[in-house]
Amino acid sequence: MKSTTKVTPWVMLTLLPAILLLGGCTQINQTKSNGNRLTVAATIFPLYDIARQIGGDKIDVKLILPPGASPHTFEVSPGQIRELQTTKLILAVGQGADDWTNNLGEAIGAKIATVEKNIELKPFEHQEHEHHEEDHDDDDDEEENDEHQHGQFDPHYWLSPANAKIIAQNITDELSELDPANQSDYQNNAEKFITELANKDQEWHNKIGTLENKNLVVFHDAWGYFADYFGLDIVATFEPFPGKSPSPKYLADLENEVKAKNIKALFVEPQLSQEAINTMAKDLNVEVKVLDPLGGADERNSYLKLIDYNINNIANTLK
Repeated sequence: MKSTTKVTPWVMLTLLPAILLLGGCTQINQTKSNGNRLTVAATIFPLYDIARQIGGDKIDVKLILPPGASPHTFEVSPGQIRELQTTKLILAVGQGADDWTNNLGEAIGAKIATVEKNIELKPFEHQEHEHHEEDHDDDDDEEENDEHQHGQFDPHYWLSPANAKIIAQNITDELSELDPANQSDYQNNAEKFITELANKDQEWHNKIGTLENKNLVVFHDAWGYFADYFGLDIVATFEPFPGKSPSPKYLADLENEVKAKNIKALFVEPQLSQEAINTMAKDLNVEVKVLDPLGGADERNSYLKLIDYNINNIANTLK
């Protein structure tokens, strides 16, 4: 699902009067909405779910990126701008993952808070160029553009449950700053979420710990934090940069890795096109399975269920 209107500063300024009129609101910089509840938005579902767990009935949380959409190609629509006009806080990943919030926050008068504080970020590893050192000079400009698009660090830090605990505290601090009257409720809810996370974490580690083969081939470079946390080995990435087709030599190297490392499945993502990797899987006689970095749909409608889904898919495939 993809919107059709890209948010630019000019579009925001042009649409703002109409948005306010349609929304029946005379003040965009409002702190509370829906009675006494604080209105908060989150760019991706994992942040949305953690925020709603912590906020409880004290906040109204809106999800910006629809389930099934890719943050790499997403464009905010005028209708979403209208729906978000009373939002005071936008929770974002940062690190190039959701830069489309910058103009949105400015237009609606909302604070943008990235949630990576106190998280040790991993530098992005550009696998395509590691396999093509001989082509480095020709690809310099392209690599610089990729680094600009993705940022210096890997933004997929929410996929580590250890980082989810930190994210929960960061969100708690942001909510408490805007709404100090409910600080104790936010903190209590955060501690409850962290306890539930810790209980599931033991179960997840037990499932992964029984695997002898922990080698994975994934669709794009989103699973570094997840793999590090659970002791998995990302052997190769099919599409090192979202939307950029891998070179023939890179694919040849990848096929060799699949054969050498006894890879049983290629893991795709539901937000990205799977046609090319399906063809490779058929050629190599391996399965295609799903790892979902974002969730929000079906049995992946909470952060805990999202991680649970991915752990179960890996455990059932590699056992």
